[in-house]
Parts: sequence; structure tokens; C-alpha cells
Amino acid sequence: MKKIPYQDSKKILSYFDLSEEAKDVVKGSFPPIEVIRVLQKESLNIDLATFIAHALPMRESIWWATLATSLRKADLSQAENKVIEDSASWVKQPNEALRREIEKSIQPLANESSAKWVGQAVFWSGQGSIAPIENPVVMPADFLHAKAVAGAVNTAAALPEWSGYKGYYKQVTNMALNIADGGSGKLSQEEL
Repeated sequence: MKKIPYQDSKKILSYFDLSEEAKDVVKGSFPPIEVIRVLQKESLNIDLATFIAHALPMRESIWWATLATSLRKADLSQAENKVIEDSASWVKQPNEALRREIEKSIQPLANESSAKWVGQAVFWSGQGSIAPIENPVVMPADFLHAKAVAGAVNTAAALPEWSGYKGYYKQVTNMALNIADGGSGKLSQEEL
């Protein structure tokens, strides 16, 4: 995997806490692809999405979140879909003006909105201060964007409630693997 060049998963796993169930089946000595396969086989989807969010580089991780949440586009409001579109635009051409615009546009969204978490990932990307504009610069904690990406992907799987979450996790994992191999993540129906 070109975008996840680690021999083992110790470093990635040091960025977040696995669930107790995942700790029983995942070892830091596993290569990242093996961690992904084990978590997928055990249907530990929240851990799987969290692992991928932390394993991919920042922009690729946020790009994945935009693709994953777009799968629920029909269930989202116009404002939520705009945040996802703006976040995808930011990934393609990061700039401070758009990052700050996204910050404003996510404020009225509920915390249960997957789109809010995508926008939060952009805001927490480390590409600018997270303090109000008139305040001194405050940079986000390392991998804060990845926590928001995991929140976006996992929230989109669950809310609004639906019966398609198992297929959703399969699709978004395939997207992430494509991105990890240097692809765009935009897969044909056959690849999903």
C-alpha cells in the first residue's frame, strides 16, 4: 500500500485506543493490511474505520471521509451535502479561506451529522490555527483530523438509521484500500 508504507502497525495503533474486542485479535506486529483484514473479518467496523482514518495521510484520510459520507447523500440536507462538497474541494486545493468557511458552515450542524465531522476534519487538519481568527495561533493536536474522519465514517454508517450499514462498511473499506494503493477511491459498482 503506497500511502500506508509501514512494515507493522505499532505506530498507527499508538494514535488511538482499540476496543477490547479488537485488542484480542489485533497485534501491533501485524502489517496494516493484516489489521484491516482481521478487523473486517471480525466485523469490528468502528475500529476498522478508526484504524484506516489514522493510517492514511491527512489529505487522503479526509478525502476518504468525503467519499464515504457522500454514499449517504440522499439522507443528508442541502447544507450537509455542501459541507461535504466544500471539504472535497479543500482536499483538492487546500486554502485558509475555504477552511475557515467550512468552520462557519459546520457550526449549525448537529454533532450527529456525518457532514459536520467531515468539515471538522478539514478544520482540524493542521493546515491552520483552530483558534478564532483574532486570537494567537493554536494548532490542533496531532491526528485530531483522523478522529474526526473516523467520526464521519462511523456516523454515516449509523445515522440516519438504516439497514445498509454492513454493505456501507464493505464499500468504504474498498474505497480506502484503493486510496491506500494510490487510487482515487472512486470505484465502479463492480469494485465496491
